[in-house]
Amino acid sequence: MYCRIFLIALLTSVSAWCAAPAACGPASEIQAALQKAAVAAKDPADFDHKIAPFVALRQRYPNDLFVHEGYQDAVNQYGIEGHLRSMTDEYQDLSLKHENDLMYRYLYARSLMGRSTRAAIQSLSEITAANPNFAPSHRTLAEIYGSETFSDARKLKVEQQKLLALCPSSSLLKRPSPLPALSPLLERAEHLLTMNSVNLDAVIDMAFQGLREDEWRLQRIRPFDWYSVDFKRQSQRELQSRYWRLWTLQVRCYRKAGQPQKADDVLASMDQRVNSFRKSNDAFYWGLLTTLATLYAEGKQKEQATQKLQQMEQLLVEHPDAGRAAMLEDLRKHVWSSL
Repeated sequence: MYCRIFLIALLTSVSAWCAAPAACGPASEIQAALQKAAVAAKDPADFDHKIAPFVALRQRYPNDLFVHEGYQDAVNQYGIEGHLRSMTDEYQDLSLKHENDLMYRYLYARSLMGRSTRAAIQSLSEITAANPNFAPSHRTLAEIYGSETFSDARKLKVEQQKLLALCPSSSLLKRPSPLPALSPLLERAEHLLTMNSVNLDAVIDMAFQGLREDEWRLQRIRPFDWYSVDFKRQSQRELQSRYWRLWTLQVRCYRKAGQPQKADDVLASMDQRVNSFRKSNDAFYWGLLTTLATLYAEGKQKEQATQKLQQMEQLLVEHPDAGRAAMLEDLRKHVWSSL
């Protein structure tokens, strides 16, 4: 008898929660607080500072689904692998502690989105099958099916229709959220190097800060299954290319500052690094040899510059390419004119 009463009460409370207006969107007070937190998170700061407003909101409204969603979205937008894993573990623990609470079951499933998205789809689909009036699951599934990697036009339409039937004014977020642009600091540093009366140490520091920001951007790509393997490789290669531009800038800054030994130390390190790309016949390796030959020529280091030209000649013997042969001839003329 008591079990039956408890079950009826539980089902009634779940049904009431799903049918309540709050299931479609946050209350005005919550919406304003989330918007304020989102604005604060845009300020330059580390992850902990960016996420702090959302942590405070969760503490203030521990039972509000939309506050939890805002926190999850902020972690996904600003966090890297360790932050994402920690968040998923946290919501798994909450779902176990509140095993009869639909909200926490949903939030755990949602926390998988982006890193284990297929598992998220399975869990969310199970939730919607058992709780067809639970609008948040329909909304999240629709957002997943609207993404490029997990695109499914038929399922997207089905979930949208179900969502709009429950919440006519609902809207969907684009998944994943836009990536931050590459830092402009490297380009700014390269421009400053061309100017006179500039603090060269500050120029180098600026370039390094730009690469730190670019490293963080790559960490925003690696853990997510929103992005293809090819895109991740392309992003990794792009970062490698920017590091070579940074080291090139360092060499030129040190030479301009009258510190040739520091320049030579950076060049020696670059020369060692290029060996790891020796088996590659792509344009990246060719570009690295071009950079080294040019830098050695600028430093009047004839032996090293000649060695790089010879390596490029050998590469052409192994992999004939008329276009590269013409490029090498132009480079050879430039190098000899600089020595």
